[in-house]
Amino acid sequence: MKTKFLFIAALALAVSCSPRLQTAKNTVPHEQPDGGSYTERTVPVVTKIAPDSQVTLRFYDSMPNVAYISAADFQSIVLPGSTMTVTHTGAGEYTLTNSEASATININTDVFTTDQFEAFTNQMSLLQPGMANVYYDGMPFVRYKSITTFPEKVTTTLDFGAYGIDIHADGQGAVYFPFATLADMYTDLYYHHAGFNGEKVVANLSVNEVELTEIDPDYNQPILSRATRPEDLAQFNYRELCFAMDHFYGYPGRITYNEQLKAKGLDKTLEEDIECGPTIKKLLLSDKLSDYLMGMAGLSGVYFDGHTNMELSSTFSESDVEKYPQLVADYQKAALENQNVYGLFMSALAPMMSTMMSSRQAVSTLRPQAYGENVTYFKKGDTAVCVFDSFNTRNEDSWKAYYAGTGPRPTIENTADDAMVIFLDALTKASEDPEVKNLIIDISANGGGSADIVMAMTSLIFGKSYISQDNPLTGQRSIVEYEVDRNFNGLFDEADKDVRYDLNFAVLTSGNSFSCGNMFPSMLKDAGIPVLGETSGGGSCAIQAMCTADGFCFQISSFRARLNTLSGENIDAGITPTLPIVTDGKVDVQVSEDKTVSVKDFSKFFDIDYLRTLLEK
Repeated sequence: MKTKFLFIAALALAVSCSPRLQTAKNTVPHEQPDGGSYTERTVPVVTKIAPDSQVTLRFYDSMPNVAYISAADFQSIVLPGSTMTVTHTGAGEYTLTNSEASATININTDVFTTDQFEAFTNQMSLLQPGMANVYYDGMPFVRYKSITTFPEKVTTTLDFGAYGIDIHADGQGAVYFPFATLADMYTDLYYHHAGFNGEKVVANLSVNEVELTEIDPDYNQPILSRATRPEDLAQFNYRELCFAMDHFYGYPGRITYNEQLKAKGLDKTLEEDIECGPTIKKLLLSDKLSDYLMGMAGLSGVYFDGHTNMELSSTFSESDVEKYPQLVADYQKAALENQNVYGLFMSALAPMMSTMMSSRQAVSTLRPQAYGENVTYFKKGDTAVCVFDSFNTRNEDSWKAYYAGTGPRPTIENTADDAMVIFLDALTKASEDPEVKNLIIDISANGGGSADIVMAMTSLIFGKSYISQDNPLTGQRSIVEYEVDRNFNGLFDEADKDVRYDLNFAVLTSGNSFSCGNMFPSMLKDAGIPVLGETSGGGSCAIQAMCTADGFCFQISSFRARLNTLSGENIDAGITPTLPIVTDGKVDVQVSEDKTVSVKDFSKFFDIDYLRTLLEK
């Protein structure tokens, strides 16, 4: 999965159409509006795939700073041109129906139910018509094929009332949710998500990036310019954040409080199980923006798993830091005043980062001595190695131009830094060399990236492209299958089945092989292909982009895709090699005329003669 690691030094901050406003007809008489009096504001809506437009938000007097939106209006923003039918079906009860599924909301109990949650919240048709709500990065040589889910349908219940989240109706057939709550429900694995920053709605419908500043560069300014937070928004923000994390966090497995959070939820875990948890809660409820930011850093310490980043200051741009020096100073002061919270944050990062950094240091110093600098293909005798350090170096523009017929096919000569190009180049060289029998894919320094690349590579290696996953929210397991243009001629056709490579494949992993660098060896191991090296670094969830009720963007391990082996075993702990390489001890490496460094002994990782003997066993 696309991975964004968090490296923070102590106390350092580093079909177009406008939204269609839907008013559903009231089919059951005598329904009364609820929620009390309110005011309405018409605010701009900014996306990249539809013209800028407007939407009317509602602010109830009981929480005058918390934005509400009708469910139908929200649907029309995140899926331009779509509609939602809202039908009043009984006392306080409404059925919400869009093009893919239906759900029921009871405004008296504030309980939402559906037996098709993934379909009801599906935005992936923005990328490929008919696509289910699955993982896909949009690379044109891969496309969605099918999904098999078991059980096929389950009832998902969201009890908003348990979190003090009120759903309202206007007495004329429209149902109003807090904007942030609907946004949380709809966010997906392409980073489709939406936020309200107090002035405008910004929705990411087109860019595979976490931050909404990719859509509107000025998105953060209204949020950062307010040193204090209204009490009603601070209180609601906390309740809504607890709801979102309790339901939409993927619980990959490695975090210290994984089981407590699953059993008790965030609020009780903070109060009962974490020494500085009550302080984190107090900070999250503070009316001071800097304290709140410190509380979110504390949450990043609670949830840090390599994919989850709730440390909001890490999303500040350089210009943000320059423009709001007082906020930066106040945040640094909050860190000094809450060293137990900041310490939790830093200590959560340390073990994983230490493991990954030690592996990466060994690879970066020892491998060039064996193969040379910046080498992506190296051969000795009958064995070749493809050095594959990222699943995320994708030149999307070049590939899309090629598939659109407006550009040449990307090759090692014209697009040398593209991950798919690097692998295809290695395949071509190895298959055209009559001496080469073995091809080892070295992902020992690979921290992850795009699953689209994994799908293409596994298709070329053993003829299958799939993701095996489960969903902690619904309790369902699924297998998602993809099609690959295996001959990369711009077409998905029968000729793709004829592409074969008569090579003995293997993969080399280390503790730095994380996320997609963990999924790839899992799939190869399932297919009976040797995994060499040491246990991979883990990572079992795709990333999901989120926004707080006050507009801040962050990312979490998603509930929508918790990765498994084909037998259903979670892979967060890493993939154990079938052919382990012992890495005990250190080795001194001369890195310059006057400098020697001591690194983890990965010498055998890059000794092709030794790797060949492992494969011959």
